Amino acid sequence: MGLFGRARGPTAADLVRGQVPLAAGERLLAMATDETSGGHVVATTHHLALVDAAGILAWRHPWHEVESATWQRDSFLLTVLWVGHRRPAQWLVREPSRLQETLRERVQASVVLADEFLTQSRRRVRVVIRQDLATGALLEQTIPGRGADLSDPDVAREAADRLARLRSEVGL
Repeated sequence: MGLFGRARGPTAADLVRGQVPLAAGERLLAMATDETSGGHVVATTHHLALVDAAGILAWRHPWHEVESATWQRDSFLLTVLWVGHRRPAQWLVREPSRLQETLRERVQASVVLADEFLTQSRRRVRVVIRQDLATGALLEQTIPGRGADLSDPDVAREAADRLARLRSEVGL
């Protein structure tokens, strides 16, 4: 029983936490409410998740699938870009939260080594060794910038050479 004889029921945060499965050793780090949809963006040590306004887990992605995240302070718009250039996720987050800081920290924690180069057409390509924060497994990623063509033999060769160098540096 709570203070003054009243039992306290679960809070919205408690209900959201209950919808995001946590593996052994995984902890919830931060969450924030999207004012547009009423959903909740949830950051754990291993994943980024979205619990919709109905309290249902909409999706959960490991951190190595997040390419980058930005928060526009003036518009309160939080944007996540995904590896593979799926449609970005965006949320309107005005309430104070550790989510923005946690996004940056978790994405950086998943990057082991990275290299970037410009193609002949002045397009950027990044090659990255990332870590799956849940398993510790190392993963390779080639991330083309806007307009970069990974099917171009010169670009593919350069990316392969740079990935080979990164693999060598981490002992893969």
